[in-house]
Amino acid sequence: MLNYKIFISAGDLSGEIHASNLIKEIKKINHSCLITSTGGNNLKTVSDNFIEDIVNINAFGFLPIKQVFYLKKVFKKIKEHFLENHPDKVILVDYYGFHIHVARLAKKMGIPVYYYVSPQVWASRSGRIKELSKVVKKMLVIFPFEEKLYKDNGVDAVFVGNPLIDKIPQKNNFKKCFDTSNPPVIGLFPGSRQSATKHHIPILIETAKILRDKINARFVMFGISDKINSDLPGYIKFDGSGTFNKRIAVDFAICPSGTVCLENALMGIPMAIIYKLSYFNYFFIKSLIKVKYIGIINILAGKSIVPEFIQFNAKPKKIAFFALEQLKQENYIQKVKKLLSFRQVLGTPGVSQRVAENILDS
Repeated sequence: MLNYKIFISAGDLSGEIHASNLIKEIKKINHSCLITSTGGNNLKTVSDNFIEDIVNINAFGFLPIKQVFYLKKVFKKIKEHFLENHPDKVILVDYYGFHIHVARLAKKMGIPVYYYVSPQVWASRSGRIKELSKVVKKMLVIFPFEEKLYKDNGVDAVFVGNPLIDKIPQKNNFKKCFDTSNPPVIGLFPGSRQSATKHHIPILIETAKILRDKINARFVMFGISDKINSDLPGYIKFDGSGTFNKRIAVDFAICPSGTVCLENALMGIPMAIIYKLSYFNYFFIKSLIKVKYIGIINILAGKSIVPEFIQFNAKPKKIAFFALEQLKQENYIQKVKKLLSFRQVLGTPGVSQRVAENILDS
């Protein structure tokens, strides 16, 4: 069995969790592989060599201009590693803005590039597909429609399934009714990006306040920063654990689009999607977006399965009214079943193993 030298890089928390699980599978198949990575703590733990942390840039307190210089320094270290060690394979996980430069470097040096978890080129900046086609040997995509998108543009691609299938528990038992002895648990999710979180938290708190006046319910704010906890009213509990065994107890969620939306859907948790940014960021991003919906569940369905309360429409009264309607028993059970059906769309378990086999066998 070949003693491959592999370089792998991920630039955000969810991406590096997928990357670290992939490394574990690669090591199971071929324990002689030598893994070097850039990423965060998850990748550092499972790699043989670790170059630099690019996941926790925000945690370092860097301003945007400092982030650019920091990433340039990291890229220089990666280039030195490539020149000194010449990896047999390069694996990049999402994070297009930085990874496209790494991919071009690898291509120039004759190192095959495998891209796991595609950037959302179908949502905006479709020109990136052309750039990826120049440097990537194979795209390993996690949504079924992405495979055709890349193949139609001349890129070798395979749908491997969504890695969340392997880690998200399914809600098999849901409440038959909500009453004073069995109140619903309302999950409040501000998101992980600071630019959006600061706009979402006031909306979530005000929505919870309105709901509290209407129904007997328990409220839990799920976040990654303990700073959130200090600003919460007493009736909202804070949970920073991020564990799914706690989140699966949620009966209704109010969350941003993105990974958390998909996670909640796979657990069978009815929800409302919110998203709000500064006016400048909103209009800038809106000019780039090419899809009708921002929630991946709605994109997969091709229609509105989960309502989206975006920017000027992200009003607590509207969100609270929808939550009350959704918690009516006839609506609630129907929505749980519809959301759970998406598990079948996203592939079968064993995603990391399939990705590892694809990369090692080609």
